[in-house]
Amino acid sequence: MKLIHPRTLLRTCVLAGLALPAAAADRVRAGQWDVTVNTGGRTVTRSTCMSPSDAEAINGDLNSIKAYVEKASAPGGCKVTDVELNAEQVIVTSVCASGKENVGTTTYHGDSLESANTNGTRSQSKWVGACK
Repeated sequence: MKLIHPRTLLRTCVLAGLALPAAAADRVRAGQWDVTVNTGGRTVTRSTCMSPSDAEAINGDLNSIKAYVEKASAPGGCKVTDVELNAEQVIVTSVCASGKENVGTTTYHGDSLESANTNGTRSQSKWVGACK
């Protein structure tokens, strides 16, 4: 089974959206996150550390989130075409190398989140504490 790099898991979550209640300052927190990604009939669970600067970008306004998602998407060859922020949800629309549009929605639940996108990938993440 091919392993998924932790930054790829984080990028997947961000593209689908990312982590806590709807208040701008509380959307995500820096620290260790356990991420479970379900795609193509496979489930992979990994842990990743979110830096304070990444959390700050995600917790910012719509422009801050869009800039962060665009930067995270670029190495994967994806172009972000739209980002929406609706209370406890972030919705990201992107187009990758295949040319097919992908829409990812992340819903926040305190110290956890659920993400789903139109390419069939689903993920769940849970904040577990300080980075190791």
